[in-house]
Amino acid sequence: MDDGTLRDRLWQGFARLQTLLGGDAAGGVVAEEAGIVASFVPGAPDSPTLNAAIVTGSELVLDQLSQMRERWEALGVRRWGVWVDGGNWPVTDTLRLARMRVTSTSPGMAAEIAGLPNNGRAPARETDLATVGHVNDLAYGNPDARLERTLSPLPPGLLHAYAAELRGRPASVALALHHQEDCGISFVATAPHARRQGLASDVMQQVASDARDAGLTSATLQATSLGEKLYVALGYRKVSDMQLWERRR
Repeated sequence: MDDGTLRDRLWQGFARLQTLLGGDAAGGVVAEEAGIVASFVPGAPDSPTLNAAIVTGSELVLDQLSQMRERWEALGVRRWGVWVDGGNWPVTDTLRLARMRVTSTSPGMAAEIAGLPNNGRAPARETDLATVGHVNDLAYGNPDARLERTLSPLPPGLLHAYAAELRGRPASVALALHHQEDCGISFVATAPHARRQGLASDVMQQVASDARDAGLTSATLQATSLGEKLYVALGYRKVSDMQLWERRR
């Protein structure tokens, strides 16, 4: 499977996840049109993650951007952003014309599931969304349990949640979104006290194993710079430069 196909699957799954997080999870509204998915969440006015547009097409005109900006500002949103592949020059040129700038960049990674290792280890199990949010809050030092509160309201069955335990308690987690032929992986995190023990690898392998059993043919994810080495070791490769552009009020 070529990088272009994997890149397209990555962004389509990323947009689908945005409709869940910016809609059901946060009580916001999602607007979709050809090549663009945007969420409007007045309850999170300083979150460019929830108040964001995902560009999956090859075009974004200034009028579209202006309309979204006006809608965010009318809702009192102070920070909003646009996610786009860094190689999508027509869109990034439009964002520069709008005086927006890149505030975050991360590797988008993918793999053909048939090529991923499956050594039968994977002691991870399915869990609930609240557990995934809780471990992410531990991993990122969120004292307000923001990620647990974000994920908990989602209807069951939309996302597959996984956890690996350490001394009987969930310590490493991930979410999987089965979308068409792809498994979009997100919210991979390990609690600080449980790092460097192979738990994230166990979780990732269980996610891939279940996706393989479900007949999916690829797995995609947005990595962090620190996590990229882990995913490369597991058989993933970089297929996109995922950029978040912002223009703050």
